[in-house]
Formats: sequence, structure tokens, C-alpha cells
Amino acid sequence: MPTLTTSLNREYAARFLGVAALLLAFAGWFLYDGLIGYPAENDRVAPVAERLAAEERTAAEWMNTQQTGVAPLVEAFQQAGVKPPAKITDTFNSWISINDPEKDSVEAAQRVLRTPPHSADSITTQFISAAISALAGLALIFLVLLRWKTRITLDDDTLTVTTFGYTARHALADLKSVDDAQWEKRGILRLTFPSGTVTLDAWHHTGVRPLAERLLPKKPN
Repeated sequence: MPTLTTSLNREYAARFLGVAALLLAFAGWFLYDGLIGYPAENDRVAPVAERLAAEERTAAEWMNTQQTGVAPLVEAFQQAGVKPPAKITDTFNSWISINDPEKDSVEAAQRVLRTPPHSADSITTQFISAAISALAGLALIFLVLLRWKTRITLDDDTLTVTTFGYTARHALADLKSVDDAQWEKRGILRLTFPSGTVTLDAWHHTGVRPLAERLLPKKPN
């Protein structure tokens, strides 16, 4: 019989590498926000917010649109060339919508204005998110590399598994059991030898199905 050999399934590799690239892009995005984006926004907002806090207005006054159709808070930030921080406008609007007493407190409005849009904890969270995304992306890349560097070969009497140059040979005569419970639905076959277990996965490698067709008749009773 001819020797059968598996190779990396390109569809599997493309999908996993695509997800890995997306995760690494997210990691870069989170890292940018933590290093540059969030601190820069804090720096842009701080002088404007400090100037507005000195005016001693309440949240209700800052968000009152009756005179010009635009809230004084929004107008003041726009005139300074700075986008009004959502953290401030959302807080003021929420107080007004639920009639919170804070809406009529100058001190409460000043406290919100003087609080940076992005706290130290939120900046740290960006770094943590970047690390998690990067590790997840690298893990997927490693999995694809592992499948690429794994080759399973079947000849007349031996199943050979080579991974990163390490070779394990399993004599078919020593095959103890074949678990084909997931073969029909998922293309997964588990072979148990005295020397260890070999898992064949048709999603990870092409060439698994012809190899399995030769092995299944050898399934022990």
C-alpha cells in the first residue's frame, strides 16, 4: 500500500491566522489608547474643564439648552476646539433625567469637571486588555505553527508522528483502541497505543480521511 501523509489544512490556518491578526490589531489599539490616546485626551480636556469649573455652575445649568439650543457645556468645549467628554455630559444628563439632587449642586458639577475622562485604572485596563489580546493572538499563531510542524505518516505497519523534528513511531500491531465517537460529526479519531495516544483531526490536517479509512478496519473488537 502507498504511504499516506497529512499536511496542514489551509482553510483552518487561514481562519485561525485571521482571528490572530484581529486580536493583535485589538492589542495595538488598546496599547495606543493606554500610551497615547487616553493621556492625550485627559491633557486636552483638563484646562478647559478647570476653566469651566471656576464658573460655578450646576449640572442643570451646564446642560440647559433653552437659550441657544446648545448646552453651555457643549458650546464651551466646542469653542475650545475640544470634543465634550462623554463622561461629563452623560453624568450630567443622567442626574437631570432622574432628578438627582446632584444636578443642582455646584460642588458636584465641579467634582465631575475636575475628574479626568480617563482614570489611572481605565488606562491600566487598556494595558491589561492589550496583553490579553496579544497573548491570545500569539497562542493562535502557535497552534497553527504546531499543526504545520506536525506530520502524520502511515505505511503498512507503522504510524509515525513528527512534530518539530521529534518523531514517534507506533506499530499498528500494537493498536489497543480506536475512539471514533467524533469521527462522523467532527472528523476526529483517537488512536491508543501502548506508547501513547494519537489524535487525528481532519480540520487541522488534510489527508486525515484517507488515513482513517485505512485505520478503521483495524479497529480492535
